[in-house]
Amino acid sequence: MRLAAAFLADSAQVQGGKLYVLGGGFSTITVRKVPAVHRQMSLVLLVEVETDEWGQDLDLGIKLVDEDGKQLGVDAKGKLRVGESIKVRPGDSATLPMVSNFVNMAFPEAKGYGFIVTHDESELARVRFRVIEARSTR
Repeated sequence: MRLAAAFLADSAQVQGGKLYVLGGGFSTITVRKVPAVHRQMSLVLLVEVETDEWGQDLDLGIKLVDEDGKQLGVDAKGKLRVGESIKVRPGDSATLPMVSNFVNMAFPEAKGYGFIVTHDESELARVRFRVIEARSTR
């Protein structure tokens, strides 16, 4: 298994094996002041699996850290169920979309953050973004 792509979006979902994304690919969240709560964001993953991984449950983990490596209480663990597919020939790989939605995310400071995605305790990706305060025009 490898991660073909990982990015943030305002909203995303998977329906019928297809990925639907709104406001994808950002790396900055602008807030009025900190601490701040961001109402919703989606972590979008495109996972490439080989045929020998079909029919397995692959362990995935996601945690949120700040730029200093401090964990912020988001620590999700789960299994990606890779079903059998008659559309994939032996030796071919397939890309599966996956979305993790997060609501009411608290950001205590204006600084860098990142979602760390792991498989079997090995880091697959680090999706970095920044929270910045909007400048006042007064």
